[in-house]
Amino acid sequence: MAWKETVAALGMAAALTCGPAGARVAAEPAQPEGASPDLLQELKAVRHRIAYETWRDGNWEIYLTNADGSNTVNLTKTPDVDELYPKASPDGRRIAFVADEGKGKEKTRNLYVMKADGTGRTKIADNAREPCWSADGKTLAFLKGEFSRFELMDFATKGIFLYDLKSGQVRPHPNAAIQHLYCLNWTPDGAWFVATVHGGMGFKHAILALEAGGDKVFDLKLEGCRPDLSPDGKKIAWGHGDWCIGVADLDLSGPAPRVSGIRNAVEGKDPMKTYHGDWSPDGRYLAFSYGDKLSGKTVGGAPELPGVKAPGWNICVADAAKKNRWVAITLDGASCKEPGWVPVREGGTK
Repeated sequence: MAWKETVAALGMAAALTCGPAGARVAAEPAQPEGASPDLLQELKAVRHRIAYETWRDGNWEIYLTNADGSNTVNLTKTPDVDELYPKASPDGRRIAFVADEGKGKEKTRNLYVMKADGTGRTKIADNAREPCWSADGKTLAFLKGEFSRFELMDFATKGIFLYDLKSGQVRPHPNAAIQHLYCLNWTPDGAWFVATVHGGMGFKHAILALEAGGDKVFDLKLEGCRPDLSPDGKKIAWGHGDWCIGVADLDLSGPAPRVSGIRNAVEGKDPMKTYHGDWSPDGRYLAFSYGDKLSGKTVGGAPELPGVKAPGWNICVADAAKKNRWVAITLDGASCKEPGWVPVREGGTK
């Protein structure tokens, strides 16, 4: 995308300034309206990194960046394959992701794992999506595609499956009625899955808690979709409608999970959508995607869907403890979506 087109997509000023010898150079894109640029300085001290999907290179690739948006690298570098939906293991050593492979009727969305530096790519399952990790990093849960043909809609799934990384064995969840889930999460105690359901299991649309080892299913009564659990399992973030990132307390100690203390960490305004909230490993921040609701409508569907182009969308980070203290860490609007924090241990990335 040309610079002027990028700025227009972002809704930012296309100012030109004079450089050396009167040369005209592009001004640095501005932060979106409502952002708090002072947060960038604070994020420079955060050692954890963020992976995200982007159409920056003319196809979908997974990039890795510092929390403040610096030191960005392309982890995948595969012009003939589209990589999406990065989810890092709890120790930060590996990243699960999906890859859209093949063309036309042969196209499939498959599940992979790679090292956090992009090497050691290994296929886990065909026709699979929406991965999440167990707290010990030994098991990867995922959803299978509902149809054999390729489907962009993220809720076109059936069943939950568990992949043991050591043995390579796959086992199904005991509840055979699971259907139409997306944005799968696994609680740190291993007892529950949390996900959105759309038009399945007797629900029109809801965020559910599903017993990991049984058939119990509970509606958490949260309006919206795409939940994400804090690392300690005590809070939940989700898309509280199209324009807000909601946060609530999550209680897993009773016979049924429940939420309380609902508030919004980020409140946007139509037409700017806020989606894909993801907790930082220390629980202090939320990464999220931000962009115009009409972006992507002419290039494949709703812009928040993995694998649908979303011109003008960027990755942002919010202070989880305050309202509307957030900042964009990408500014090119190259369909930057689905941020996932990558934990970095003290002393390095390995």
